[in-house]
Amino acid sequence: MELKEFCELNSRPFRNIMILADCSWPSEEFIPEFNILIYTNTGSANLSVNGKKYHISPRSLSFIRIDQKVSISDISDSFHAKVLVIGGDLGQELSISSVFLALFILDETPVLNVTDEYAEATSLFFGAMKRVMQFSSNPYKDECILSLLRAFYYTTGYYLNKALGFDCEQIYRLSLDNQHDKASIIASFINLVELNAKSNRRLSFYAEKLDYHPRYLSAMVKKETGLSGQEIIDQYAILAAMAKLTYTHKSIKEISNEMEFPTQSDFGKFFKRMTGKSPLEYKKSSRV
Repeated sequence: MELKEFCELNSRPFRNIMILADCSWPSEEFIPEFNILIYTNTGSANLSVNGKKYHISPRSLSFIRIDQKVSISDISDSFHAKVLVIGGDLGQELSISSVFLALFILDETPVLNVTDEYAEATSLFFGAMKRVMQFSSNPYKDECILSLLRAFYYTTGYYLNKALGFDCEQIYRLSLDNQHDKASIIASFINLVELNAKSNRRLSFYAEKLDYHPRYLSAMVKKETGLSGQEIIDQYAILAAMAKLTYTHKSIKEISNEMEFPTQSDFGKFFKRMTGKSPLEYKKSSRV
């Protein structure tokens, strides 16, 4: 579904960024060519994303990204939500790469139940966005909107990382540095790791993709970042594992298989080495 069609469905003028209330949804499954952020105040609904089913409840935040297969059904009479619709490539528009762990986590579960603190921040964000979008005569309106979106995504990244209980300072620095030098081999390496670390932790995989010898690539990476190539891969992989344990109901065995560890025991040893806890200990202590 194109953004223009969605605007017509809701009797709204075509715009690249909109905030809606009491939104109308297609009656059948659709594939949006835009991003959707839903903050639910009251009521409930069922959301299907790429064949997986989720329940939307009060004080939940739902993310729907471009080209996902989506349906929204069983919407209760009391359902009320604020809906932010954003056209285009959001990551490129915001000049952000992964915003900490957002991509890892949203791949696993697009519906997050949030804390009171984060719910308040979300409400303030929507209020600020609505005010800025009303200032039609402001020549800097688009820049203001993008700045608010960027702040909101970084707030979301902080919230998600805080819930994981892992020090992500190094990952944040690597991601931030990557934004300013997208043409470098280090940036290319970080981009590949962000996309693949949750299923591939072999340095040789990344070296082959970039056409470098693994030891040479690792030495280049360490010179620039202070971490070896394998250490960076492991950092991203453990964050992906923690996200899966925290935000999904998958078993440790399922997660181990998804991340392509030879055995569940190997996954446990890796997790213990990186966090000081076993996967089971972490899973019991980290529910959001």
